[in-house]
Amino acid sequence: MRFYIFISIFLMMMGYGKSSAQEFVQPIPHNPHKSAKTLQEHLTYTKSNDIPLSLPFWDDFSYDGPYPDHSLWADQYVFINTGFAFHPKTIGVATFDILNEEGVIYEHIETGNIPYQADFLTSHPINLSSYQPADSLILSFYYQPQGRGGNPSRDESLVLQFLHSENQSKSTRDDNNGDDDNGDNGDDDDPGEEDLWETIWSASGSNLSDFSQDTFPYFHRVSIPIIEEDFFRDDFQFRFMNYVAIPIGQWNNSGTRSIWNIDYVYLDQGRSVLDTTYNDIAFAAPPQSILVDYTSMPWSQYIVEPGAWLRDRFNVRITNLDDATYNYNYRYFVKDETDAIIATYLGGSALIQPFFEAGYQDHGPHATPIVLPNPFSPLTPANKRNFEVVHALRKSPDGDDYSRNDTIKYHQSFDNYFAFDNGSAEAVHLVKGYDPERVLMFTTMHDDIVEAIQVYFMDTVDDQDEERAFELVVYSSLEPETKLYSSDEVLFTPEDKGTFVTIPLEENIEVSGTFYAGIRQLGNVPLNSSLVIGFDRSNNVQSRLFIKDGVQGDGGWYQSGYEGALMIRPVMYRDGSTDIINAPEQSKNPIQLYPNPVRGDYIHIETDHYAWGSNKVTYHIYDTTGRLVRSGSDFSSINVSDLKNGLYILRITNGRAVEATRFIISR
Repeated sequence: MRFYIFISIFLMMMGYGKSSAQEFVQPIPHNPHKSAKTLQEHLTYTKSNDIPLSLPFWDDFSYDGPYPDHSLWADQYVFINTGFAFHPKTIGVATFDILNEEGVIYEHIETGNIPYQADFLTSHPINLSSYQPADSLILSFYYQPQGRGGNPSRDESLVLQFLHSENQSKSTRDDNNGDDDNGDNGDDDDPGEEDLWETIWSASGSNLSDFSQDTFPYFHRVSIPIIEEDFFRDDFQFRFMNYVAIPIGQWNNSGTRSIWNIDYVYLDQGRSVLDTTYNDIAFAAPPQSILVDYTSMPWSQYIVEPGAWLRDRFNVRITNLDDATYNYNYRYFVKDETDAIIATYLGGSALIQPFFEAGYQDHGPHATPIVLPNPFSPLTPANKRNFEVVHALRKSPDGDDYSRNDTIKYHQSFDNYFAFDNGSAEAVHLVKGYDPERVLMFTTMHDDIVEAIQVYFMDTVDDQDEERAFELVVYSSLEPETKLYSSDEVLFTPEDKGTFVTIPLEENIEVSGTFYAGIRQLGNVPLNSSLVIGFDRSNNVQSRLFIKDGVQGDGGWYQSGYEGALMIRPVMYRDGSTDIINAPEQSKNPIQLYPNPVRGDYIHIETDHYAWGSNKVTYHIYDTTGRLVRSGSDFSSINVSDLKNGLYILRITNGRAVEATRFIISR
């Protein structure tokens, strides 16, 4: 395969620094995972539960959201997710923001530094009538401000409240932390009932760095004894709630500007405030894509050279929340569309020390297991393939107290598009300037055709929802700049927000090797007119996002200054009968490189299929970040013994023509 303009962009990447004030990443304005429809579906499919509940009461939020477990919680305001917390106790947290159960900003919240009630998380009634203070009932939980969202200010707070019986006098209790007429989430609650809630604990807002001192524990533990006689009844309830205060003139009053995360809520008898451990070995982070960089890609691209796309190892975060060392087993397996297991990795058994002593598990076969060399089968052409990678652990021999957090799953999709994001936005991306552009760098293994571009549009407040014009752009190179396509003007409308919008190209565009796809706005674009695009913080492909704003430096392209993945996806043409579009025959490649993958110290190159002429021929080898790692003129045998495992690009030129191919080192 020929790449006449292929590798030059990598050379300029070495000089890119952090972007400056023309590029911005902000908290998200609304939650696209929530809506009136999803709320209704959640309420329709939730199972009925026995009320009142009995002890123990436990929730670590290690389940699919976006709503809390209806068998434990009476309302649906908080967001259950795996993206907003920084080092949670176990996978999944409940996130408090200023977005209601349908994912939009509460109507009763206004600017003016006045604290307003926002999200609630209220337990169902719990039967405590058979207990007394001597039974040592303790409610514990962990909390964190900001996480991966915006930090709450000192005027904002998170509170815990207990519900008193109707005959309990309010005068005997503390003030309820500033309730006001607007502080009821818009419901017509009985004011007398609201008065029965007593604030037991509260925390003022802070940024995560000050809160945690940038070290473990990134969550703080709270332990509340239940000792007041009035609480020992058959309908005891508790609730968490956050107060928000939006300053006047705040530009982006977005829904995640003020984040609180809570985790591991546990209420039971026979406890001590000094008890900080739990019989629980668990996953503490979501699973990863099995692919390097990509979360999804076309199946036809994968099967040309499967090993080129696979990561070397997973990074698995396993924690032991107890105070003793235990033996446990770890494995992962891959399931196909028929739910059949097609590949299995057995990590065996290992000891895991308590987290507070040793941190996360560091035993290699469990913490960094290898990716199986052939995880998917069969490698035959198909329009789409879908797999599930399941990670599982079990404490030996009888398990632990909480099995739900012992399994995590990743849906590995091979569809008709390339993606770096997981479909969930934790932030939004904006660019201001003159004709500002944002493009992502993609790589193909065979010639392909772009037929559309998907963009995950988000909206903001402050009247930024009017129609705005933009163009779709496709490049084969940014330095020198070689544009393959620029569309006619497309209009963004507010109805496009909170989802991937598929915008067809006016003509199909052939791409080969590396290409760039994205959008360009027109004219002088201030920040409040920038198109707002979803930004996934869970996958850092910062090196693949490039900005041109007409202002910075010489007005050329620069690499993004933010860690994450811009949510733009090129859609590749498929004719419905095959997933291969112009797949290359290996014999047509003028560069013959072997062995591939490389297991030893040398690679060997043959170029019999190309008339190079009498000019001097040189070679260059680049890693996937564009860094030059080897060059020279004698390329019949090249020593690569000092190069790490991974994907590399070999480029050969005689000064007039350029040829390139890829190879993998896998020792």
